[in-house]
Amino acid sequence: MKSAKKILALILAGVMALALLTGCGKATSLNRTIAEGMAEYYKSELAQLGGNNNNISVSYQVPELSRDIAPLFDENWITKGRNGDILNSNHMVNGKRVEDTLTDILSPYISATSAVTFQAADVTDVKTPFMEALNLTNSRITFDNNTQSIDPASVTSMKIAVTHKTVNGRTYALAVMIAES
Repeated sequence: MKSAKKILALILAGVMALALLTGCGKATSLNRTIAEGMAEYYKSELAQLGGNNNNISVSYQVPELSRDIAPLFDENWITKGRNGDILNSNHMVNGKRVEDTLTDILSPYISATSAVTFQAADVTDVKTPFMEALNLTNSRITFDNNTQSIDPASVTSMKIAVTHKTVNGRTYALAVMIAES
């Protein structure tokens, strides 16, 4: 009888400990995890290379990425360049070049005090969110609007969103990053 009570007490203690642990933290999606990693990378880059000492606020909401861009994205957006894959500027989407389509979709964010970037990376064989974020930040499949004219030291907020799309058996991570000053 005593050993049965001990076993029951151990089982109950284990169940209670498990119940406590399941309440810890909050579950985040892979897309959010990658976006958070990219945000930390860009904040670090702005601080180191641009002298930005601002407390940069970050939002992970760019609904146009999953609603408008991802449905249009396919492997024709990418072309092989000498130094790797690049955005295919000649590809037509809805009768417009890719850059023009992206400019139209992301126009609410485009201003003299913002820089808008779209990036894509083939992540079919990538195993970790860290490597996906790294592939996206280093991607040459990119569209930039106004990134040269915004002062990195003046950036005060960012919006970053990530989504995934599978096309013909290949998985691509797509990201939009908006830096605002």
